[in-house]
Formats: sequence, structure tokens, C-alpha cells
Amino acid sequence: MAVHDSDALGLEKKKLFAARNAARGGQYQMLLGAGASVGAVSSYGQLPLAKELVTILKERYPKAPISAEDPLPRAYQRSLMVSSADHVWTTLSKIFGGAKHQEWFETLAGLPWRRVWTLNVDDAFENSYRGRSDSGKRSLRPISWDDPYIQTGDLEVVHLHGHILGNEPRKLIFSFSEYQAMASVKPVWNQVLAGALGVDPFVVLGASILGDPDVEALLLANRPAALAPSFVVDPFIADGNRWELEQLGYHVLRMTGEEFLRAWQESMGLDEESVRSLEETEILSIPQFVKLQTNRVAPVPRSHDFFGGDAPVWADIIDRRPALFPWMTEVVNKLEQWLDAGAKEPTLHVIYGQRMSGVSSGLLMAARAFAGMHVDVFSFDKSSRFSVPVVLRARSGKRPAVIVIDSGADFSNDIDQLLREAATSDASLYVVVTESPQNDLRLEGRLGGGYQKNITRIPFRLDRNAAVALAKKLDEFARLGSLELENSSSQIRHFKGRDVFSALMEVEHAIGFRKRLEGEVHALDTPWKRDLLLLLSIAAQGARQVGIVEAAIAVGQPSDRLSREILQDEHLSAVIEDVASHLVARQREYAIKAIVNEIGPDQAIARVREMVENLAPLATRNSLQQRNRPVQLVGYLMTAKQLQNNFPNVDLDIDFYDRMRPLFGDWNGRYWEQRAIYSKRRGIWATAESFAARAVMLYDDAFTRTTYGTILINKAASFASLENPTWHEFYARGRTEFETAMKRESGNRVTVFAYLTAGLELAQFVVPWQSKVQDGSPVGSVAELKEDWEQTYNGLRISLVGEENFESARRAEQLSSQWQAIWV
Repeated sequence: MAVHDSDALGLEKKKLFAARNAARGGQYQMLLGAGASVGAVSSYGQLPLAKELVTILKERYPKAPISAEDPLPRAYQRSLMVSSADHVWTTLSKIFGGAKHQEWFETLAGLPWRRVWTLNVDDAFENSYRGRSDSGKRSLRPISWDDPYIQTGDLEVVHLHGHILGNEPRKLIFSFSEYQAMASVKPVWNQVLAGALGVDPFVVLGASILGDPDVEALLLANRPAALAPSFVVDPFIADGNRWELEQLGYHVLRMTGEEFLRAWQESMGLDEESVRSLEETEILSIPQFVKLQTNRVAPVPRSHDFFGGDAPVWADIIDRRPALFPWMTEVVNKLEQWLDAGAKEPTLHVIYGQRMSGVSSGLLMAARAFAGMHVDVFSFDKSSRFSVPVVLRARSGKRPAVIVIDSGADFSNDIDQLLREAATSDASLYVVVTESPQNDLRLEGRLGGGYQKNITRIPFRLDRNAAVALAKKLDEFARLGSLELENSSSQIRHFKGRDVFSALMEVEHAIGFRKRLEGEVHALDTPWKRDLLLLLSIAAQGARQVGIVEAAIAVGQPSDRLSREILQDEHLSAVIEDVASHLVARQREYAIKAIVNEIGPDQAIARVREMVENLAPLATRNSLQQRNRPVQLVGYLMTAKQLQNNFPNVDLDIDFYDRMRPLFGDWNGRYWEQRAIYSKRRGIWATAESFAARAVMLYDDAFTRTTYGTILINKAASFASLENPTWHEFYARGRTEFETAMKRESGNRVTVFAYLTAGLELAQFVVPWQSKVQDGSPVGSVAELKEDWEQTYNGLRISLVGEENFESARRAEQLSSQWQAIWV
């Protein structure tokens, strides 16, 4: 193929186009080796390379038998033997600390990188990055190889062999024994790098890849599979090594770092002015936000078929494949009204829709319409929490922006803070969030700001107008399938009263959808493929995203193998789709039952348990605070309700939770919380109470207190149902837990509704029993329950003033009606 005339990297046109899009979108990751630090200086002088460092160690530790010919790992190991790890660290920090690099390296550091990995212990990259004065750049987060996993919006610089930053000595990886020890524990960041190498495009600069013991193994096991090419930059690479890396799929450049920078800027259009422009228009400082533009569309995944039931991608929206339902027009009209009113008041628009109702397609269809209304439209990818100050700074003085979030309840407090603070800034913001109605309290409970709030509710079943629109859309694309020869009235009757997904499945596959799915599951030729489908199907059930990296870690396979097999295995590609580094179960959760039937429930739960164990290093306290994708996934995989629904005949306490205890029991309050809920659902009150108390002890927040309080009052209801006066003791304890939870997080409606629901259930047993021995008037402890309940309810109603259209108000009305009926 012809090489692009102006390309300095030797790329053919298609590869150059993919590389430019990835580079300008901040999708490239960079791996730095020792050669990248050549030219940097510290107070000690030029940063030494391996041979020079051996000489320095020989001088500093004369008691160690170090010769100039010794390899660095051996010299370092002998230094430790005559001194200590802390002392050697201090020595190295004086040599490598405060490093300042040349100007070209500062420019390289300032380019948009998704994440930076380095084999160096020095701080040359950090100092070069911080030396730039760009106002739109991301904050920097240095990470050492043994730090807990976390993903933020910061630029993460992962030191794979440790670093000398800060004042406290850190573990370094230089000696042979340390290499071996690191390999045996499989550090989480090495696992993340292994997965990323097979998924994301990389630039490897200054590293002798085929000589580094740990990096060589990573590269050989994880070939690049991204659409954009990965590069190895080495001016002195041997012909044999170049050939080997090219066989792996790398584009090898014999260039110095400075030469590469010039070629990269030229080919990718990343001169300093362009970078500043991208940071301003694309808000690269917030990598969780992706700008949606009608003139920039990612390639459609191979075998993708929207009408066949696949989740929508932006290309489907640009082609106008989804039918335009009336509720979508309503959402667009609300934004028009906001713009006509001057777009001054921060506004939230919540769309409630059941899964399979077309809510995701509709949100993107609305976003397409927004993009033509002189606003900037951004999609939030939910990979981690966003920084409110950074968003407001990035949008200060700009034209109105719309942020769309699909299934956004987990980020409701960030949304609330953003819109509250936008009211006193010069950022013009409109946020559109979708969510399932059953998650309404999680979403609404933290939306306490006084900004404008709109609600749209999507009918789960298609009415006549929606059925007509869907039939016309399928007719437009000749995708009516089994209805193709039917008249329009018959077509409309087929869709009316159905959910979108099941109606489309029957059109595409006629009779026997489940039978065909069972056939595809049976045809999967290796266990890990069934494991992967089971993981993705459960994730779809809970609207949890799964990236290829975490999927690869979960099933214990290289990420590039997952990508290749999805392309090459017709049975795997029939059930799984690779969409922009995320994996999706094409039939949503419908494959769960087929897999359980195929391998049996005991084997299926064992596979879920093993995948949770594999993902556990990604589920840290820090990642939980950031609501990173992996920890959200692990949390859902361990949810008692989900597990009991999918594996109803399995004793989860023995076959799942107890076996998870060595991993999570010492620190994870959420683990004990779910275990408590499972015991409660089975009516085993002793363990339910004990497990809930352990959850509070390990992670004391409003939610663990709410769970504990709920279980205590549910236990009270159990005693009341037996007409046992002990009920009041447990009610009083439960009420105390709820009071503590409400103080911890005032306005948390999840807690308030949990108390009202539990109190209502208790009253349904207590009041009839008391009326047998009283004249019908509440006395003693019953009067206390009545007073507590009504006081809490009245406080809730006051908080709902102005929010009568919210789902919370509807729930409150239902509870009030049920409560009044008890006392009639």
C-alpha cells in the first residue's frame, strides 16, 4: 500500500488515520525505558545508565564484592547485603531525584497520553510534565508498582520498578531476587499493563524490550491488537530484534527520542498550538468525557448488527437506525426550551426506562439532535469519578454543554455537586441521565440542589405510536424479517405491547431464539469462552461495563487473545461483541440460563467465584471511592440478590461467600453487607445480624448502617409475627442504627425509605396483634413506632417539596397509603 507523502513515521494511509485519531484523542499509552532518561541531569550530574550505576554502587558500598563487569541486578543485590534497602534507596534518591530533562522531553511529556509507564526510578517525566504551564493539563499521579489499583482522571505515571519520589523509602525492583519475588505475586499494575498492551496503542521509547526480564515476557504474551499501530522507538535496535518485534505487530522506528517527537508531532498534527486547541475543545483534561460529533465516527465493530439486538454504537445513531419514539422528541424539546430561555440555569434531565426499552439508543439519538443545536455534547464513560472543579474550569466562558450519562445513579452525588456549583460559575451545563426505575432512590437521594429538574418516563411496552415508528424504521432498512410479507397492521400488532429487544429478536430469529442461543453456548470450544460470556451476561444484567483488560484478568487470558478469538471464532462472535475496548454480551443476560444449563449451577457459581478472585486486586478501597469500573463489576458479581436469582438452588453461603472470606473478610465491609442480606433473605437472623454488624465495623457509612438497621427491624417483624414482645428490643436497636445513618448522610433517601419500608412491614404484624388485647388505640411501644414512622415520613415529604414529579414522591405516596390502611 502507498505511504502517505507527508508521513514521517512510514505509515500507510489507513494506519495513519487510525493513529492520528487515537493520538489526538489521548488514547495512546507510553512506556519509557532507561534510554528515555538519557540527557536528564540531577544535582548529582547526568543520570547514569546501568554500567555507570554499577560503578557508583561499587564506590558507595566498598564492602560488597562488586566489579565494573557485574550486571546491575547483581551489584544492587550485593549492595543490599552489606547495607539495607532503605539506605540504598536513599543513595539512589540522591542520584536520581530532582531530575531535569531537555526541552524536547518536556514537549513529549505534555502531549496527550492516556497513561505513562516507566521502567525508571527517576522523576524526570514528572518534573518535565510539571514544568509546563498549560492551564488545561491533567493533574499528575505517580504510582509505584506495589501501590493499590486506582484509576482517576489524573495522568497516572506507573513506575514498574518503583521510584525515588517523596521522602519515604519505597520498594525497588533491581535485584534478581526482587524480579523473582515480583513475578510470583503478580502485581496488579503488571496485570493492567499486560492487558493494556493487547488493547490500547502504545509508544515504547528508550527500552531494551527484548532484554528486560519482565517487560519482554509481557510483550511476547500480549501482542498489540488495537486499530491504531503501536510503536517501538530505538535508534540502536539490532536487526534481529527489530524483525522479532515486527512479527509481534509493532511498528519499529530507528530514531532518537527527539527525532521521534518531531515525526510524531508532524504526522499526528500535535504541535503545541494544536495540543492547546484540543485541550480546550475536546477537554482532554477530563479523559472520562468523550465529545460526540457527527463528523467523527468510530468504525463499526465487525459483525455488528443493531437490528439484530446489538447495543447501539455512535455509527448506528449517525445512520439513524433507531426508531424515533415520542419520548425522545420530548427530551430534545426540553433542551430547546432551555436554550431558548438563555441556557443560564443549570439543569438536570432524568430519563427513567427499564432495560430493553430502548433507553440507551434513545439517549444517543437525543445526543445526535443536541449536536446540531450549537452546543457541545459529551458522553461520560463512567470509568471513574470526574473532578467538578476541572469540569467547571474547562467549560468556563464556553458555549452551552450537554453531558449525557447512561445509567448514572452511581455518580449522582458528583452530578449534584456539578450542577450546584455551576449555578455560581459562568459554565452553562445541561446534564441528561438515564436510569432504571428500580434505582430511583440511589439516583434521587443525592440530588438535593435547587437547580432545574426534568423527568421523562419511558413506557416499557411499546404503545401504538412507538410500534408504528419501529415498523417504519425496520421497513426503511428492509429488516422486517419474518414480518416482511405481512401488512402494516399485522406488523404494528406484533410490536405493540412488547419491549423493543424481545420484539426485534423474534423478527430476526422468528421462533427458537433461546434454542439457538443454547446451541451457540454449547459450541464454545474452551471453558474460558463460556466464563467470559457468563461474566458479560451477568454484567449486562446489572448495567455494568466490562473493559477488555478486566475481562482478560477475570478469565486468565491475554487481552489480545480475547480480541482475536472474538474476530475469528464464529460461535464466540455470535454471543460477544468488542466495542471500543469494551466487551458486550450480544444477547444481554439471556445467556446466563443457557450456561447454567450447559455446565450445571455448581460449576457456574464456581466460575463466578474464580473470576471474582482474579479481579480482587482491582477492587481496592481507593478504586471503590473512585467508583472504577472493575470494583463496580466485582460489587455486582457479589450482590446477594443477583446471585440468588441466577443460582437459586446453590447454597451461596457455603459455595460462594465463605470461600470469598480469605480475600475480602478482613477489610471489605460490602462483602459482609451482602452476606448479611443473603442470610436475611433466607430468614437466618442470627448470622444476618452478625454479618451486618461486621460490615459496620469494617466500613462504617450510611449504607452499612442502613443495612444493619433494616435487618434488626426485619428481625423485629419476625418476632412480632409470632406475637413475641421481644420485637420492641430489636426495633429500638434498628431505629438507633437508622438515626446514625441519617446523621452520617443527611438527605440520603435510600436510608429514609429503607426505614419506612421496614417500619411498615413491622406495623403490619404488630398493630393487628396489639388490637387483640387493646381497644384499637396504639399504646406503649406501638405508639412509639407510630410516632417514629410518621415523624420520619413528614420529614421526607418536606424534602420532596418541588420534586413532586420524581419517583421518590410516587413511592412516598404509596407508602403513606399503605400506612394509613394499617390503622383503619
